[in-house]
Amino acid sequence: MAKIKKEAFPVSNIKIIEMRKYSSEELIKIYKETNNSDVLNVIVKRFEKLAYSTVKGFRNSTIEREDLLQLAFTGLLVAINRFDAGKGNKFSTFAFYCIKGEILHHLRDCGLIKYPRWVWKLNKLINDFIVKFEEKNNRYPTKEEISLGANISLDGVDEILKVREAAFYNLSLNRDKNQKNSVNNNDVYNRSLVKSRDYRSFELVIEDRILLWDAIDKLSGLNKKILIFNYFLGYSQVEIGEKEGISQKSVSRHLRTAIGELREHMLLKQDN
Repeated sequence: MAKIKKEAFPVSNIKIIEMRKYSSEELIKIYKETNNSDVLNVIVKRFEKLAYSTVKGFRNSTIEREDLLQLAFTGLLVAINRFDAGKGNKFSTFAFYCIKGEILHHLRDCGLIKYPRWVWKLNKLINDFIVKFEEKNNRYPTKEEISLGANISLDGVDEILKVREAAFYNLSLNRDKNQKNSVNNNDVYNRSLVKSRDYRSFELVIEDRILLWDAIDKLSGLNKKILIFNYFLGYSQVEIGEKEGISQKSVSRHLRTAIGELREHMLLKQDN
């Protein structure tokens, strides 16, 4: 890529048609140096087909197409502002993942996707690693890099990506607007393949974490809430009592019951 100097490119004196001879990476560098809206419009126009094609994979009856398009173009603008042209990477690949990510984050946050807690937890673990990796390297990590960074076996990464894609793209099916999407566990993934890559001190291996998360999901309402508040969020029994409008003794009683139920569920799962 040719080095572009701001003073060598007086944007105000150049017609939009002349901008088209520059690569997308060059235009993004020019835009960041000049903050010129005409340059930005040329870039957006160049990648609008990518935004539309990405949206096609998510069309469904639960969210309007125009809303998806708005998310897609938001993702495109995020990509333009985050992209580092100096690293020599292709903008089109980076833009695709930003557009897709913007849509997926919205679908997850608005509750359109429902799947087991362990999938959600490991998906978040992988997403957090990918975000940090992209910020540092300005590219999407390989599966091997995800496996190393998240400490999940390669087969396990494949299974998480498989169930994640199945859940997300299941939204393309026509469903009743009030019906949330779920994953058919038997058809989508093999949970036995999801394992830690190596042992790390003071960390539960992935297999044990999945077992724990599954057991927590089986707890009853208040017992489950109190256990999470106390053991995972660090609230004291007095603080939990104030939040729930019950006495500290009642919190202690619910906590003992929750731990007993948790133990039973985990032992039953291990026996199976």
